[in-house]
Amino acid sequence: MEEAKEKITEESLPGAGSMDMSWMASFWEVFTECVIELDARHTVTHIRRKADSGLISADMVGKPFTDIAADKDLSFVAGQLDLLKSGAARYIRFQFLTKSDRYYRFTLSAFFTDGVFSGCHGVAVDVTEQTRKEITLNWQRAIIEGGSEFVSIADMDGNILYTNPGAFRMAGYDPSDGELDPERIYSAEHLEAVLGAGAEEVRRAGYWVGLGELVCLDGTVIPIEHIMFSVRNDQDEAILIATIIRDITVFFEHERTLEEARIAAEAANVAKSEFLSRMSHEIRTPMNAIIGMINIGLDATEIERKNYCFTKAESASRHLLGIINDILDMSKIEADKFELSYKTFDLRNTINSITDMAGFHAEEKQQNFTIDLGGDVPAFIVGDELRLSQVITNLLTNSIKFTPEKGTIILSVKKLVETGDDVTIRVEVSDTGIGITKEQQKKLFTSFNQANAGIAQNFGGTGLGLAISKRIVELMGGRIWVESELDEGSRFIFTLTLKKAEKAVEDAPRDAPRHVYDFSGRTILIAEDVDINREIMSALLEETGVSIDYAENGEAAVSMFGSVPGKYDLILMDINMPVMDGFEATRRIRASGFARAKAIPIIAMTANVFSEDIEKCLASGMNSHTGKPVDAAHLLTEMGKYL
Repeated sequence: MEEAKEKITEESLPGAGSMDMSWMASFWEVFTECVIELDARHTVTHIRRKADSGLISADMVGKPFTDIAADKDLSFVAGQLDLLKSGAARYIRFQFLTKSDRYYRFTLSAFFTDGVFSGCHGVAVDVTEQTRKEITLNWQRAIIEGGSEFVSIADMDGNILYTNPGAFRMAGYDPSDGELDPERIYSAEHLEAVLGAGAEEVRRAGYWVGLGELVCLDGTVIPIEHIMFSVRNDQDEAILIATIIRDITVFFEHERTLEEARIAAEAANVAKSEFLSRMSHEIRTPMNAIIGMINIGLDATEIERKNYCFTKAESASRHLLGIINDILDMSKIEADKFELSYKTFDLRNTINSITDMAGFHAEEKQQNFTIDLGGDVPAFIVGDELRLSQVITNLLTNSIKFTPEKGTIILSVKKLVETGDDVTIRVEVSDTGIGITKEQQKKLFTSFNQANAGIAQNFGGTGLGLAISKRIVELMGGRIWVESELDEGSRFIFTLTLKKAEKAVEDAPRDAPRHVYDFSGRTILIAEDVDINREIMSALLEETGVSIDYAENGEAAVSMFGSVPGKYDLILMDINMPVMDGFEATRRIRASGFARAKAIPIIAMTANVFSEDIEKCLASGMNSHTGKPVDAAHLLTEMGKYL
C-alpha cells in the first residue's frame, strides 16, 4: 500500500505480531485520523495515525481501549466493546468524548478465529466540531421547545414554518387548533404595527422591537414585547423571519407599583408640607395671644384688667401645649415608640370629668350636649385612663368644633358583651355638624391630613387628633370608624374590650384642696442653664420654704455638690445643658465617693418626655423625672417623696 502524502506514525505492541494491513487497503485514503487494532482483551495492539491526530499512539498502545474515553463515557464504550465480543454485531459505529477533550467516531469490526473472538479493528474520525454544533443545536432546541416565550419562524412571505409549544401556552391554545394566525392573537393596533412598521424595519435593518398586546383564547389581553429579526444565509441573504414574544405583565405591574408609590410619596410630601404650614399657623396663633395679652397686662393699671390678660395668656398657653403634645404623640407613633400605661380606674368618673370640660365648650356655642351612659357599663376597668380620655376628648372636641350653634352632640357609652373578666364597650360621639363625604373619610384617620383644605382655614386644628386616636384605639385592641354624609352630621364610633376590676386604686382625691408642702430647713441644688427657668423654679418653690442653690451647667453642679459634702438634700437636674449635660453630671456625682453621693435623690427636669428619655434618665442614676413645662403639682409631689 502506498503511503499518503501526510506524515504517518505507526506503533505496535511488542510481541503482538505485525499489523494486518490487508483489511485497511480500501480505507486508508479516506480515513481522517487513524486505524486501530485491539486483541481479545480489548488492549490496543497496533495504531497507525496521522501526525496531527489528537489521538497520541504512545498513550494508547498496550493499554485498554477504554482508557481513551473520558470518565463520563467509560461505561458506554465498555458496553459497545462487549457487544462486538458477544458476536451480536460484526461491526459497530459509535462516538464518545476522549480524555483529550475531543469527540471521535469509531467504526470497529470484530474478527474471530475458529469461532472464538480474537479482537477487532477499525478506523477513527474526529467529529468534535460537528458534535459540538449538534450539542449547541440540541440545547437551543430544548430551550426553544421548553421555554415560556413565544417563538415562531416564518419565510420571507410570512408563511409560518415553525411555532414552539410556549407560543401556544402563552396564547391559551392547543397545538391541534392549528397555527396561531396573527389576526387572531394580536390586537388590531398591534397587528397593524407588526405588518406595517415592523415588517418594513426587518426588511430594512433586519431587526424590530415593539410593545403591544396578545389576545388569548379566553379573551384575556396581556402586554407583550415583540421582537422580529431576519435570519441570513452565508451569502448574507435574508431567508427567514424569527419572532420572539415575551409576556411583560410582571414588568407592567412593577412599573405601576412604582408609579403608585411615587404618587403616594408625592402626596405624603404635599400632606406634610400642608401640615407644616398649618403647624406654623396653629403655633403662632396662641403665641400671638400669649405675647399680646402679656404686653397688654404689663401696660394695664387695673388689677382686674391684668388678671383678665394673664388668664387669656394662660388659656392660650394650654392650647399651645396641647398642640405640642399632639406633635410629640405623632412623633412617637411615627417612630413606633407610642406606649400605653395600664391601671385600674373608675370609668364613670373619667367620663364625667371629660364631659364636664366638653359641656362647658358646648355651652359657649349654645349646643345641646347629651351624655348617654349605659347603666350596665362597669364602673371599674383596667386600661390607660389618660389615653382613653384623650380619644373621647378628641372626638368631642371635633364634634363641638364642626357643629354649628344650637346643634346637637351626643356621647353614648354602652356595654356590648361581657364574658368572664372581659367587657366590650362601644363609645359613640354623634353630632349634627357639617358631615364628611365618602372621599374625605378615606384619609380622615391619616397622619398630617384633614378632610379637605378648607377645614384648616375655616376651623383650624393640626389634623393629628384622629390619627392619634386611631393609633391609641388599635393599641388597645379595638377598632374606630366613622359614619357620615355631607351636611347630615357624623357618628364617630370605637369599640374596646377591657378587663373589669373590683375597684380603682386609691389615688389622691381629684377635687381635694391643694396640698401645701413645707420643706423648711432643707437645701436643694437646681442645675439649670436658662435664667427664666431658674426664676420660675424660685417662684414655684417659694412657699415651701426650701433653700435653693443654682448651678448653670452639669460641671458646676458636680463641683458644688463635692465642695460641701452633705449640704444638699435633693438635686433637680436639667438634661440639656452646656459644658456638661445632666446625664454625665449624674454619673459623676454617683461615682464621686462623696458623702450621700449614692443616696441623694436626683430628679430629672427636662422637656424630653418620651418613655425612652425617662428610661435613659433612670439608667444614668436619677431617681425620678418631671417634664417641662413644669407642672407645679407634679414637681412638688415628686419632691415630697424624698423631702
